[in-house]
Amino acid sequence: MLTSASRTALRGAVTAQARREHNRTYAEGFEALIGVDCGGTFHQIVARGRDGRRKKAIRVDVDHAGFDAAHAYLQQAFPGLRPSEMLVGMEFAGHHGFTFAQFLRQQGYAIVTVLSSVTKKLREVEDNSPRKDDAKDAAQICQLVSDGLFVGYAVLSDVVSQLRVLSTERLRLGIEETRLRNRLRAVLDLAFPEVLAAFSTLRHRTPLAILERWPLAADLAAAAPQSVHRQLRLSSQNHIGRDRARWLVDAARSSIALTDAAPARHAEIQRLLARRAFLMEQLTACEAELAVLVAAHPGAKALLTVPGIGVVAAAALVSEIGTPETFESPRQVLKLAGMNLAGKSSGTSVRSRIRQTKRGRPLLRRQLFLLAGRWCRQHGFYREYYLAYVARNGGSKIKGLSAVARKLVPMLLHIIQTGEPFDAARWGRNRHVA
Repeated sequence: MLTSASRTALRGAVTAQARREHNRTYAEGFEALIGVDCGGTFHQIVARGRDGRRKKAIRVDVDHAGFDAAHAYLQQAFPGLRPSEMLVGMEFAGHHGFTFAQFLRQQGYAIVTVLSSVTKKLREVEDNSPRKDDAKDAAQICQLVSDGLFVGYAVLSDVVSQLRVLSTERLRLGIEETRLRNRLRAVLDLAFPEVLAAFSTLRHRTPLAILERWPLAADLAAAAPQSVHRQLRLSSQNHIGRDRARWLVDAARSSIALTDAAPARHAEIQRLLARRAFLMEQLTACEAELAVLVAAHPGAKALLTVPGIGVVAAAALVSEIGTPETFESPRQVLKLAGMNLAGKSSGTSVRSRIRQTKRGRPLLRRQLFLLAGRWCRQHGFYREYYLAYVARNGGSKIKGLSAVARKLVPMLLHIIQTGEPFDAARWGRNRHVA
């Protein structure tokens, strides 16, 4: 008897087969197929016509002259064919290749994407050898396009493109801020460990204000208790009293901090604080730009009505989904996020656990998981379902959060596609949630 997860995985396999047949039929409608293996400084192109015979691979330099030469080569290789009669399959290498794709689209070529994981799996099929080179990969991409093993190339609107760029920048700035904070903690472990005991985190304004004025334990030990109390009261808005200020001064005077290289440690802490302050200014500016773009996008603006979704989360969800109007089922979003289920089954001896594939856009998967965590908190909409799921699955909280994240996808996709605000009563009726 198939479990629910097994049935879901089987439905996904059937859908993938139907999609491959559809892609193969789509590719057969073109007079020529072109495979492009993208690289940082040059690309490799292999073309084939109706006869199925592949032409010799050519090199395309990543500059305007190289792109023009590639266009001229394709016109010469297939005289009489318009660019719209040629289908170009591209395997992108990270961010490399998108400039060439833009150029080809401007010339009128149809673009599809071949995933690198597919070419990696089928590399040995080409010549029964693990040999890898750019010309072989381009030829393999051309063959994969003919077989229908490709996905569509998403053409984003200007607003969504900006949301994607800014969302990625916002994520990277957050990672940099975490790294700077960890570096600061590492320095303070030697230069002023007592300040870490006095404050639970270095995110807040009060510990940062103390460190800006007295970076080392020796600096604070030499300060008057009244000055320390005044600074604490000002930065904490009267939330820290005189007793805590006295404790901090006494702790600094009996500190176990290292006393050697004091000028160098003092300067390093100041530089780290200045760098973090500049980074926080960039974060604030980035979030302000995101807020303007979210307000201009109906789907992203409607997402703000969902509990637990702010400007950053709404921008990330819309930008990662990209073209919501092209999605026919929430399962497609799950696959895009790498949250579709898969397992191994062969005869009666092989029965692996059903797991998420995690082959997709990691930022989309991250946002869905974080949103699920908010919905599973105390008084969250999915709190009871989450607790029951965890109890049924041996207390695994990660499984429970993943299950809730998957359940959120249909609602989120509907809101983005229609622009309708979230209605808690309607959501509860449709899902029989009290």
